[in-house]
Amino acid sequence: MVRKPKALRKGDRIRAVAPASSELDLPGGINKGIAKLTELGFEVSLGDCVKKVRAFGYLSGTDLERAAELNEAFRDDEVDAVFCVTGGYGTPRMLPYVNYEIIKSKPKIFLGYSDITALHIALHQKSDMVTFYGPMVGSEFTEYTQQWLIRALTRVEPLGEITNPSDGPIIKTITEGEASGNLVGGNLSLIAATIGTPYEVDTKDKILFIEEVDDPPYLIDRNLTHLWLAGKLQEAAGIIVGEIVRSKPRDYDASLSIWDVLRDRIGSVGKPAIYGLCCGHGTHHLTLPLGVRARLDATQGRLWIEEPATGG
Repeated sequence: MVRKPKALRKGDRIRAVAPASSELDLPGGINKGIAKLTELGFEVSLGDCVKKVRAFGYLSGTDLERAAELNEAFRDDEVDAVFCVTGGYGTPRMLPYVNYEIIKSKPKIFLGYSDITALHIALHQKSDMVTFYGPMVGSEFTEYTQQWLIRALTRVEPLGEITNPSDGPIIKTITEGEASGNLVGGNLSLIAATIGTPYEVDTKDKILFIEEVDDPPYLIDRNLTHLWLAGKLQEAAGIIVGEIVRSKPRDYDASLSIWDVLRDRIGSVGKPAIYGLCCGHGTHHLTLPLGVRARLDATQGRLWIEEPATGG
């Protein structure tokens, strides 16, 4: 049975952790994010690795140190939720050292995106826990981002229909049809990197969500082909492609467009699929609960979260 964290309330305590890179990589650090979360009524404390500056090259600490920071955040009964400060690189390195049994016994809201995808998948596989794919402490909190963060983390009823902001992308249909299933996924390259490991993503009868940043079309093609060869696209009930940001062909490349790649790789499996959900590395950030039931109407470009993601 999937484990759901309790909903956040004003006065609850958030622990900021750094499973990948350090806050030095963020413009202005994390002070703006901490100030916003404090303004919203929460208390924020910092994990040991967050306090360090590039303690281990491009990482916020050694693999053991970063895992210990995460384990302690879940072990500490004074902590109500665990928010990542940033992504970057390095989260998969710490997966063998995470104490999944402690996390399973003490489910809490866990929030992050991008490189943090590795932990989302591992926590689903090893701890049977609902997690949240959304903004981090170092993110820009637009009004839309803030609205969906609060809605997703503080309500105990299903989120209902997920909608893009008025200035967000237009959702396109890749393949028509309807599908239902638990929502899984995250950043495309991190999902692909789990294949062949003990943390391999399970897409069978699921709604698979993917997003990406900075990769040119041929790399999007490569990672989608990896999922296709592994049967992950074929096993999914439906597929949601979020934003694919800053994806440009190299100057000297003849290239397919991103739309060409999506229609070819994803369209070929015939599963209901859409492109353009406002989640990932764009200006605005949805907060999507992973591990709960969703319904996709790809023909109309609509998505609903039909199951509560938090408990009372």
